[in-house]
Amino acid sequence: MIQQVHPAALELHNLTVAYRQKPVLWNIDFTLPPGQLIGIVGPNGSGKTTMIKATMGLVPISSGAVKIFDQPLAQVRARVSYVPQRNSVDWDFPVNVWEVVLMGRARPGQLFRRYSREDKALARQALEQVKMENFARRQIAELSGGQQQRVFLARALAQQADLYLMDEPFAGVDAATEQAIMELLKSMRAAGKTIIVVHHDLQTVNEYFDWVVLLNTRLIASGPTMAAFTPELLYQTYGGKLNILSQVGDLLSQKQHPLREKTPKAP
Repeated sequence: MIQQVHPAALELHNLTVAYRQKPVLWNIDFTLPPGQLIGIVGPNGSGKTTMIKATMGLVPISSGAVKIFDQPLAQVRARVSYVPQRNSVDWDFPVNVWEVVLMGRARPGQLFRRYSREDKALARQALEQVKMENFARRQIAELSGGQQQRVFLARALAQQADLYLMDEPFAGVDAATEQAIMELLKSMRAAGKTIIVVHHDLQTVNEYFDWVVLLNTRLIASGPTMAAFTPELLYQTYGGKLNILSQVGDLLSQKQHPLREKTPKAP
């Protein structure tokens, strides 16, 4: 019996991104497996968000290549969903929850097309999955931070993608909302989806992710969490910011309290 080999969910080959001739990402090269929950971890300013944006074609790359399911992004864009940082979104835009979630059914150049019965059914199902169906007609600006994050997740779910790139989905949400989001991500993984999450809370990495990428401008490590998320590799990743990782070995084993870096406030 021939075993079916699934292509990698994401491949970055010698990827370099520079702003004003200063490298933000330098020669990043890794392959991520499909059907996994993957955490991207590193200090503030290490290039995590830039890497996600480069993958989505939202920032120019200086050199290297990106492949998704063994194809260029342009060939598989409909299979990829992106959830940006909440603080990068203009929440004053006059749109309600239902309209935001329906946007997940749009395709490039079709933002204002008529939505089919299937589109609306999938949007309604996505709202139910994040338990926001009762807020469908509420203006997005009227919601709490956690509720806004759930709506953005619903928009991603409505897209019916295979690869989800999420930039800090737990930032600014309470513990109950974080757990609800995490249960949703696990159910997506069980359905065969690949979820890549930029993450700050080092204490929950072992619990949340199957695979971890350690990043600080260059790639420090990429592999199964048990192998790559070690005190030694964390020291290499955080360099001069080791004050937040004091006694990291004990904390990771004892799980006494979270090692969450402060997320910078939006300007």
